[in-house]
Amino acid sequence: MGWAIRLKADNAFIGELGIRLSTPKYNKGEIHYSLIPEYWNKGYATEAVQAILKYGFETLNLHRIEAGVATQNLNSIKLLEKVGMTREGMHRKILPIRGGWIDNYSYAILEED
Repeated sequence: MGWAIRLKADNAFIGELGIRLSTPKYNKGEIHYSLIPEYWNKGYATEAVQAILKYGFETLNLHRIEAGVATQNLNSIKLLEKVGMTREGMHRKILPIRGGWIDNYSYAILEED
């Protein structure tokens, strides 16, 4: 599932977010998001991620929601921790970015968190 992130004032497109669901047995989802750089550090991504977490737990009745983030992406790390997600580990050289392989942190939040 995916959605556009738009400004309330003029409906301008500023990014996207989505959630990929696991098989029903595991009852979890993995979120992703991205914003156009000029809209970074204005609270839009935080608002969007909080909304998708609420949707995942309250509407989809998920048990667990996960996210991955490049270890150098300090803004996204801060965002995930701000919304209550916990760093659970690191995957070595899993992300193909700019012709190389980089490490990725795994984050998650449970319905009871």
